[in-house]
Amino acid sequence: SFVLMENGRFFGLGGFMEKYIITFILTFILIYFIYFFYYILFCRREGKCPAEATYIIKLYKLDINKFSYRKFIRIISLVTSFDIAFAVTVVSYFDKIVWQILFGLIVIIPVIIISFMLVGKYYAKKQLKDNNKELKKEEKYLSRIDKFKKKGKKKNDKH
Repeated sequence: SFVLMENGRFFGLGGFMEKYIITFILTFILIYFIYFFYYILFCRREGKCPAEATYIIKLYKLDINKFSYRKFIRIISLVTSFDIAFAVTVVSYFDKIVWQILFGLIVIIPVIIISFMLVGKYYAKKQLKDNNKELKKEEKYLSRIDKFKKKGKKKNDKH
């Protein structure tokens, strides 16, 4: 809860950085709510998938049946909101619009690539761990069946 003072500063935040922190927080919240209402509520009814999610799923060959799709979309929304809020905050540091556009393009592309790479690798690793667990369970099951078959053959050989 911040209270606006006469000189335009907020209590609790001082000086130069308060403008950028407020810009980041407000942009993050605004973009997340847009994503939340559009993709999580509206598009879920129609069965649409965000382009970011489709990109990550296809690039990292993820199986959406192996993890919670709703959680995945929420993480994509958070990451995209962070990316846009970060870029807006960095760009708001410059006064002229030409510099804002130039640095906006320079900042947003690597930030999006890195953040989507991290999310994709996280889910690929999670999927690999889940697959390894399933393979171990299957190996145990198959080894039990093999032992059972061997015991059955030994009994049949004696008779």
